[in-house]
Amino acid sequence: MKIHDISTPALLVHLNEMEWNLHTMASFFAARACRLRPHFKNHKAPLLAWKQIRVGALGMTCATVREAEILVQHGFEDILIANEIAGEEKPRQLAELSRMASVKIAVDNSASIRDLAAAQRNAGTQIQILVDVNIGMNRCGVQPDAIAELARYAHEQGLAVRGVMGYDGHLQVQSPSPERDEIVRQGSAVLSQAARTLKGMGLDIGIVSTGGTGTYAVSGDYDGITEIQAGSYLLMDTSYTARHAPFRRALTILSTVISTRGSAFGVLDCGIKAISGERGLPVLRDLPGAQVTALHAEHALVELDPRQHLKLSPGQKVELWVHYSDGTVNLHNCMYGVRNESIEEVFRVEH
Repeated sequence: MKIHDISTPALLVHLNEMEWNLHTMASFFAARACRLRPHFKNHKAPLLAWKQIRVGALGMTCATVREAEILVQHGFEDILIANEIAGEEKPRQLAELSRMASVKIAVDNSASIRDLAAAQRNAGTQIQILVDVNIGMNRCGVQPDAIAELARYAHEQGLAVRGVMGYDGHLQVQSPSPERDEIVRQGSAVLSQAARTLKGMGLDIGIVSTGGTGTYAVSGDYDGITEIQAGSYLLMDTSYTARHAPFRRALTILSTVISTRGSAFGVLDCGIKAISGERGLPVLRDLPGAQVTALHAEHALVELDPRQHLKLSPGQKVELWVHYSDGTVNLHNCMYGVRNESIEEVFRVEH
């Protein structure tokens, strides 16, 4: 099957670039004590997750209990939900998943600990937790001076405290610099010290988890950090390449020109229902001088620079580099793995 046979809009993974990213990241961790725990939320495709495991990843990170459930159903045994949950339903689901795999969950408050402990008692299973530490993003995470108290309470409630984590998402969006990298190291130092403190309390601490595609090279080299939660590196997008991440863009949307007006305007059949636009507009591949100016529900509007002598014709297929991969993959049921204009693999996106 060739690319031009695919109905549009469709999500394409360029395999040469994706495989380069896969092996480049694996090579970084191959000789280090720190390991990679890739983030499943980026691609939500079990086949891609298995590719990451096979080149050395120790397990998978995910954002939701549903994603953890998908991973368990596909045979993954070591999973971190790097997010908080609360209430009755999700802790109950987590307790059941804990029968089948090593699933760990982040916590940053006593109410969630009580919910998890109740679910654990009712199910007769053991729930594992990481204390989530605020290292500057100011989203989730307990303040550093409250780590020991929260861990002690979780232990008293019968939860298995396995480590600490902290996400420096505010630093992922910054280009590397000595100043930014020093802030990354400061966050890693907070987590490393927290782990030492909890070990001193007699807790079985083995995981110190942090980082992402933008900061992996700094935190992945910091003494005491055991794993990095990078996700976007595999498929890449223009938001990261614009910040000088050392990976290749691999994700595009295949679209069809459905209308033109004169020689300087065209309309494509992909809007915000097919490609994320909330963090920036996509860029047309191999069409310098053509610019996406707006995304509607089912349409992308394109303006052409007349100096480039470009022309769009109804029925013509074009590709757009994805600006934000997480938000785009979630809109599709599959991704087509392409090489030399042919479809080699189809990656099912699980929801």
